[in-house]
Amino acid sequence: MNPLHASVLCTVLSFVGWQWWTMTLLGRIKADGLIDGGKIHSGNAGHVLELLLGSHVTVALLVNFVINVFVLTILCLKTIFFLQLYPSETRKVMERAVNYVLYKGIFLPLIVPPNVLQVAMWSAWVIVLCSLKMFQTLARDRLERLNASPSATPWAYFRVFSALLMVLSSDLLWYYFQLMRLCMVIHKALDPSMFFLLFFEPLSIAFETLQALMVHGFQLVEMCHRHSLDSSMDCLGIQSSKLAAGSFCEWKGILTRNFSFLLDMLTLLMALGHYLTIWWLRGMAFHVVDAILFLNLRALISGIIKRIRGYIKLRKALLSLNGALPDATVEELRAFDDECAICRTRQELSSPLELRSWWASPAAAVHLRPWCDADSSGAAGSGPSA
Repeated sequence: MNPLHASVLCTVLSFVGWQWWTMTLLGRIKADGLIDGGKIHSGNAGHVLELLLGSHVTVALLVNFVINVFVLTILCLKTIFFLQLYPSETRKVMERAVNYVLYKGIFLPLIVPPNVLQVAMWSAWVIVLCSLKMFQTLARDRLERLNASPSATPWAYFRVFSALLMVLSSDLLWYYFQLMRLCMVIHKALDPSMFFLLFFEPLSIAFETLQALMVHGFQLVEMCHRHSLDSSMDCLGIQSSKLAAGSFCEWKGILTRNFSFLLDMLTLLMALGHYLTIWWLRGMAFHVVDAILFLNLRALISGIIKRIRGYIKLRKALLSLNGALPDATVEELRAFDDECAICRTRQELSSPLELRSWWASPAAAVHLRPWCDADSSGAAGSGPSA
C-alpha cells in the first residue's frame, strides 16, 4: 500500500475516533450536570475545554491526530517536490535524522525542566527543525544528482529547487513565530538564559539554505541558458548569449566564493553558540555527557579554523595566478576566438597559458579550492554531521 494513502487513512480514522470520543464525553458531562444550563456557550466554553482535556484518553487521541496530520503533511511535501525517493536517499535521510536528534536533542533533557509544557514545546522544536533539515539535505543531494545528469530538465531542477525555498520560508516563519508570537509567553515560562537557545538552530538552517539557494540558483540559471541555446538557431543570438554567459560566470564565481565562506562561517558559529549555551546552562561537570559536548565543541572549532585557512589559501592562490598570468586584452580574445579550457564558456576576462589554451578565473577557483582545503586540513577535524 502506498505510504501516502495509508497516512490519509490513518489521519481520517484518528480524526473520526477523536471526534467520536469528544462527543461521547460531552454527552456524559451534560448528563452529569457539570455544565450550567446543559448548553455550551461562550461563558462556559473554558470550563468545558478544561473538562475535556482532563481526560487522558482525549489528550492521547488529540496527540495521535496531530502526529498523523504532521506525517501526512511531510509525505505530501515529499511527493510534491521529490515524487519518489531513491533507496540511497531514503537511507541517508534516516541516518541524518538519527544523527540530528543525537547531536541536537540528546542534551536537551539535561537542561529542560521536567514538566508537560516544557517537554511538549521542546519536542515540537526538535521535530519541526529536524524535518526542515532533512528536506534541505535531501534537496541538496537531489539537485547535485540532477546537475550531474545530462538528461535533467530545468523544470525537474526547479521542482526540487522549490523545496529549498519552502525550507527557507518555513524556517523564517518558525523563527518569526518564536520571536514575535511566543516571545512573552515563552519568556515567562522559561529561564531567560534558555530563551536564546531556541534561535541558534533556526538561524543555522536558514544560513545553510541560503547557501544552497545561491549555488543551485546559479546552476538553475545556467541550465536554463543551455536549454535555450539548444533550442535556438540564431547564430548571432548564440554569440551574444555566450558573451553574457561569460560575464555571468565571472560574477558567479566571485559571489559563490565569498558568500559561501561567509554563510559557512555563520552556520558554524550558530552551531558553536548552540553547544556553548547548553554547556553554560548545564554548568561545568565531569561526566560522559560533558566529554561528548566538549568533543563536539572541539570539532566545530577545528572546522572553523580549517575553513578560514582554506579560504585564505584560495585567495592567495588566485592572487598569485592573477599576478603570474594577467588578463588578456579584448583584442587578444577576439583574435584567438576560443572558449575557456576548463569550463568551456566564452569569457570576457581570461588569461592565456603557454600551451595556447585559455582559462577563466571562476573556473580556476573551482579547481583550486579542493587543493587549498586539503592542504589546510592537517589535523583539523570537521564539525558534527548534523
